[in-house]
Amino acid sequence: MKNTWIKTLSALAIAAAIPFAAHADSDHRSNGQRDAEIVKTFGLISAEQAREIALKEFPGVVTELELDDRDYGKGWKWEVEVVNTDGKEVEVDLDAKTGKVLKVDKDWF
Repeated sequence: MKNTWIKTLSALAIAAAIPFAAHADSDHRSNGQRDAEIVKTFGLISAEQAREIALKEFPGVVTELELDDRDYGKGWKWEVEVVNTDGKEVEVDLDAKTGKVLKVDKDWF
C-alpha cells in the first residue's frame, strides 16, 4: 500500500511539472529572436537600422543594442550604446517605430 502511494505521488509530481518545463523551454529564446519577433509584430525598425541611425548620431563602435518597452505606455525604443575612438561612451535612445532620436546620454562632460 505504501509503495502504491509513493508511486501515485511521484506520478502526480511529474505530471504537474510537465507544463512548467514546456513553458521554460519556450522562454529560452535569445534576445535577438525576441527582438525580431517584436519588430515584426509591431512594425518597428530593425536592430540594424537602429545601429545605423545611432552611428550617424555618434560615430564609433556599438557595444550594446537593446529593444526596450518605454515607461508609461509610450511604445518601444532602441537603446544603443556607442563608444568612439577616444573611449567616450554614449547611449542613443531611438523611437523604435519611427527611428527618431529621443535622447543622447553622455557618460562624460
